[in-house]
Order: sequence, then C-alpha cells, then structure tokens
Amino acid sequence: MIVRIFIASICLAALTACRPQAPLASDAAGLPLPSKPTATSSQDVVPSPVAVIPQAPAATPPSQPPAQPAPPESSTIDYPLGFASQAPYGVWDALHGEACEEASMAMVAFYLADKSITSHTMEQEILNLVAWESDHGYKIDVTTAEVVEILDAFYGVTARIVRDPSAADITRLLSEGNLVIIPAAGRELGNPYFHQPGPIYHMLVIRGYEAGEFITNDPGTKRGEAYRYPFATLMNAIHDWDHQRADGGMTDEEMSQGLRRIVVVPLEQ
Repeated sequence: MIVRIFIASICLAALTACRPQAPLASDAAGLPLPSKPTATSSQDVVPSPVAVIPQAPAATPPSQPPAQPAPPESSTIDYPLGFASQAPYGVWDALHGEACEEASMAMVAFYLADKSITSHTMEQEILNLVAWESDHGYKIDVTTAEVVEILDAFYGVTARIVRDPSAADITRLLSEGNLVIIPAAGRELGNPYFHQPGPIYHMLVIRGYEAGEFITNDPGTKRGEAYRYPFATLMNAIHDWDHQRADGGMTDEEMSQGLRRIVVVPLEQ
C-alpha cells in the first residue's frame, strides 16, 4: 500500500514537470513585469475617434466687371482729299487770290464724287464756279451760309452750319464721317507759305486730325496738301465773313470779330 502511494506521487510529479510553463518576463533587475494583452485580430484594437474639424471654404471675392481698355492717347482721322491750290498754275492774280472758297468747295465735291484733281481740272472748276456765282448774285467773298447754298445748287451736295464749335466738336464731326470747311481770319493762321502778310479772309478744308493738330487741305499755298495747324491756332482763327462789316473794306480787327461758324459736309450723301 505504501509502495503504491509512493509510485503515484512519482508519476504526478513527472507529469507536472513535463507540462511547458510560459516564462515570465523580467526587467533588467530580474523582477517580473506585468503581462500585456495580446491582440488576436485587427478588431481587438479600436482606435480612438479623431475629431475632424471642417474647414470653411475659401472666400470668393465678389465678381468684378472686366477691365475696360484705356482709350488711346491719340487717334488719327485723315480723309485723302485730292488737292490743288486756288492758283493751280501759280498765277496769283485778282481772281485766283480770292478763290479760296471755290477751291475748298471743289476739293470737297470732287472727293464726294470720287474724281481726281489736277491743276487743269481745278483751274476749270474755279473759273466755272466763279462765273456761276457772279451770274447768281454772289459777291467775291462768300459766307458759310452762302457756301451751303452753293454746294447744294451747284454740286447737289448737302451741308450744314455748326455755330461756336470747340476743337472736340470738330474732331467728333470728323470721326463721325464728315468733312469740315473753315472760314478764317487768314492772318491769324500764321502760315509761313502765304504771300505775306496773308489774306484777311480765307477758307480751307479740314480733312482730319492727329496728335493735337488738324490736317487740312489749305488752298492758299501750293504746299497746302495735308497742311497741319495746331488745334489752338485754327480754333482762334475761325471767323466768318460779314458783308455788312466789309462794306467799305474789311480790317484785320473787324475780321477777328466775325461769327464762329463752320460748314459740315457729310461723306454719306
């Protein structure tokens, strides 16, 4: 009986010795460390939720109208009128010395009719127009109102008068498709090519403008094609003829008191 108990005790000890034991973790001092839980799957560890703060959308600037291009500092208008002076052959006799109005009207009418101008055609036109004016009671010098009448009756060209124009008015009229005939106190123009001291009364055509200057066809000189006058010079010289004031002779002072009028001729007739 004692032998059986002894044998059973030996077997139980052997079984206990044969079962594997998990080693205990220890720190550097040999002391056991607390065991950590072991994750058995990806679901065992639940991450802490992270707060996501929504970002405010970037502010959109209010819509602006598209930038408008700056107006050009200067622009150019220049209608290519044919040219011949009021003395086409250089003969400055009494008739041709007074023919600036006729030459101005002829240049405008020829341009509207798409006709070229030569010395010969201008000479014939001046002679024909002076004769017609004499037959119809016009005097040697004609006013802007009479120019409108003559353009209509002789050439079938429609024109109108504009009173007290500014330089801006004239440039606008040109840009809108008009030619402009100017009556002037001739000696205030200061043209160095005039027979000095220059005519008391003069007439010329403004065909365009550029950079503060009017581009003209000035029949008072053979160098008058596309002749340029500063705005201020031409504007100060605008004075219409006055038959009553001219009775007995017109002086420079009287001429400078003439009304400020111009003749506007539309290109579309």
